Amino acid sequence: MPLKIAATLLIIGWILLLGFTVQTASRTFFDDMRQFAGSIITQPAPAPLSGDLAGKVIILDAGHGAEDTNRFAGYDEQAVMLKLTLKLKERLESMSAEVFLTRPDKHDLHLSVRSALINQRALAELIGEGRGNDVELDRLIGIMQSVIDDPDTYAPVYFNFPFDYTYTREIHEDLRLIFEYQEDPYIRDRFLMISLHSNATGRPVSRNIRGVDIFHISNDISRNATYFAGYSNTERNLFFAETLMDAIDNIGLPKRRIQAYHYFVLREHNLPAVLVENGFHTNVDDREKLMDDDFLDELANVYAETIVKYFNSIMRFGSDD
Repeated sequence: MPLKIAATLLIIGWILLLGFTVQTASRTFFDDMRQFAGSIITQPAPAPLSGDLAGKVIILDAGHGAEDTNRFAGYDEQAVMLKLTLKLKERLESMSAEVFLTRPDKHDLHLSVRSALINQRALAELIGEGRGNDVELDRLIGIMQSVIDDPDTYAPVYFNFPFDYTYTREIHEDLRLIFEYQEDPYIRDRFLMISLHSNATGRPVSRNIRGVDIFHISNDISRNATYFAGYSNTERNLFFAETLMDAIDNIGLPKRRIQAYHYFVLREHNLPAVLVENGFHTNVDDREKLMDDDFLDELANVYAETIVKYFNSIMRFGSDD
């Protein structure tokens, strides 16, 4: 009898061990899959846990401002995008991310000021870390401060502003040096910039066009080739754009296009970045969603979850694209 009992317990033990192993392997498999773009697993990922983004710096750029907004049928782009930005900020901070806002209130900022703030925030991260010459970093931070304080005078010096439509201007050497500092993995593996907008058709207004557009910088944009064609994060930008597009499509704002383009807030720094047009406010379906506070909560959650996926993925594959 004792032998039979021992044999029975041994068999039960092996069954439990096998079941645990299969369950653990299955759980690990699906966790790994969720770290990719999410194109295979279509159900929403669980809400990210607090602490998922510790050490990460997310720069959020709410498009326009009260002095330069787009209004249509009761919709105010700068107000809605600022509301979305603040909702996203709250979620990211709950996951221990540091969030930096280029536009924290209703007031508009010159595009050069936004870009200078972005560059300045990244450079400041390197001060005292032994990852560059602190004297030189202070000088470059000071140059960006000059742009912030007096954009009319200094933006044309350091940025491609007004944009050179002869396509012959080359990047300023000090800005090129800033770009080189931003190639440091201490920056590029921890920073992400997102510029938030909504779209509109030209006149006459076409109310049928809707959906999300996401723009990213590329080294293959002919208009920008002479100015600069050595951006470090082109593959990461596209990966984040594709991942985010799929996620937003899943909550009812349909996909439209992902496109490389040289928008000011994408071309005048060298951080991982996208500019998102969150639907068309000239379309009634998109506009109703964007004016619904519950939908903005859902959209902010999607952004937060996608940001977690992005950082999980680049950590999985290492610091080099």
